[in-house]
Amino acid sequence: MIKFLRNYRNNAEENQEDNKGFSLVELIIVIAIMAILVAVLAPQFLQYVERSRNSTDASNATSIVSAVQTYLADPAYTDKVAGYNGGTITVKSTGFEADDTIKEALKVAGYDDPADIKCKSTSAWESYTIEFKYEKGSLNVTYGPADTFGAYMQNGAVKTTE
Repeated sequence: MIKFLRNYRNNAEENQEDNKGFSLVELIIVIAIMAILVAVLAPQFLQYVERSRNSTDASNATSIVSAVQTYLADPAYTDKVAGYNGGTITVKSTGFEADDTIKEALKVAGYDDPADIKCKSTSAWESYTIEFKYEKGSLNVTYGPADTFGAYMQNGAVKTTE
């Protein structure tokens, strides 16, 4: 038993010398490096998030146009669209506002609630509009505002930073 205690005490003294851990300077250096990385990468990450919001709005706009085109072309709804010349849908952060024919087209497509489609962008535009003109079986679509969302839909890009 005495031999065990002597060996235990000798091993414990040796372990204290080997188990120093990290110094305060080393920890401060690691924290400083992490802070620099966060400062460099955070703005880039936020820019990617805004780009994805813009892409979501573009995808939603494409879905709206497809829903209206399908509704107008479907023979089952010929009576409902007779005399329809076009209309406008405005998509805001709270949902969309549209005329009855567009609302019906979106309802048939599965968008029952106006809150189902919302404007996601926060810096490029606050809302967007889609104007439909329906003449002689042809549907013309105009996106607005022309300088922001319309340009994005036409060019596939928008300036997100000044």
